[in-house]
Amino acid sequence: MPTTPLRGDSGAHSRAPDVSAVPSGTPSTDRRSIVRAALWSAPVIAIAFATPAAAASAAPTSPATRATSTIVFDTWQNNAHWDGSGHRTGLDTRIQVQNRYWTGSDFAAVSAPVTTLSVRVRYPASARVGARPVALAGDGWSWTAATADLKGAVEYVFTWSGGALAASRSTPELTYTLNADVPGQVQLSASASAPNADPVAAPSWGDTAY
Repeated sequence: MPTTPLRGDSGAHSRAPDVSAVPSGTPSTDRRSIVRAALWSAPVIAIAFATPAAAASAAPTSPATRATSTIVFDTWQNNAHWDGSGHRTGLDTRIQVQNRYWTGSDFAAVSAPVTTLSVRVRYPASARVGARPVALAGDGWSWTAATADLKGAVEYVFTWSGGALAASRSTPELTYTLNADVPGQVQLSASASAPNADPVAAPSWGDTAY
């Protein structure tokens, strides 16, 4: 740093800073500058802390199956019925579900008893079915609900409950009738499930109602 010689009483040289060497326009680092710098750096720190939390969240895993039985459709049949003028005015359905004897991926275990199960039957919008069955029969069977989707298809839910359905035994047969305005043959679909059995689809050979 340049110095300007000064003389004191003793005549010795002393050193003093040459303030003219500092540019007049140079800003100084004050308290406000430090605060502003800290504020600008805060988001970077926040993101750094969020990253480990996101990494720590593990992807959800599929729950282990609780199936101790295997159910299948014993009976799945649909027929239209006509009025005296030959118009299709309704649909008759027959359903029976069996607790199959063997279960498991290698069919090495005997199915556990099934005490309750449900069946869902889907009717396309073209069938124009009524809001609820007009006739229903079958020990232990009941109609639970009917719901329509945005396309007009309607799904009916039926529930069976009774004494324990042992391996190789079938439910009593469910029979019911729906009022319907059926223009021609229609394609239905159904599935069955139980608390201790995985869902199963009805066989396709019973899907068509003539």
